Amino acid sequence: MANKVLRVSCILAAGAFAAAAYGDVIEDVKADIAADPDNADLYVELAMEYEYVSDWRQAVDAYLMALALVPNDADVHFRLAEVYFAVDKLAPSIDEYRKAVALDEGLDKAYYQMGRAYLGSKRYDEAVTALEKYVEVSPYDFNGMWFLGRSLERAGRKKDALQEYEKILDYCTGAYAAAGEIGVFGTSDDLAAYVRKLQKEVYGE
Repeated sequence: MANKVLRVSCILAAGAFAAAAYGDVIEDVKADIAADPDNADLYVELAMEYEYVSDWRQAVDAYLMALALVPNDADVHFRLAEVYFAVDKLAPSIDEYRKAVALDEGLDKAYYQMGRAYLGSKRYDEAVTALEKYVEVSPYDFNGMWFLGRSLERAGRKKDALQEYEKILDYCTGAYAAAGEIGVFGTSDDLAAYVRKLQKEVYGE
């Protein structure tokens, strides 16, 4: 019991130390901003420091300050979208992901995250469109294929969803099979069982 209490005390002390350390860094960045208020990179740095301590409101404010200076920076729009997504504010996250890809069509990860946000918002057709774009350029990303399959299912396209799930299983050979885990779904065995269930629903087998 004494050892457990000691471990908990150490964890709490470490957390408090980290929070204090980040607090010092935040104050340092604020001082830099005061000296150079038109430097968008400093606001981005400040936002990231707030993210480290899960101060999401302040992170949003800092990213918005950065965007006031560099409104056409796709990466900053993406970072702001990620903060909104982290706190389950899906509508503004989608808006920011859309702005990011409008400015940089090659920002592939934005299509992935935007698809997830659409899926969480029950906007399934739009989720499919975004995730199809992502999977097109990242064809071996199991998570991308799984979220695309899930979006297709929710959109009532179970046969198309099956194709995505089966594609994942086809890739699960060699090193992938040995690894066991295949992404957000779990193991290849988990997915195979789900595919068999879905096949019965679709084909009545």
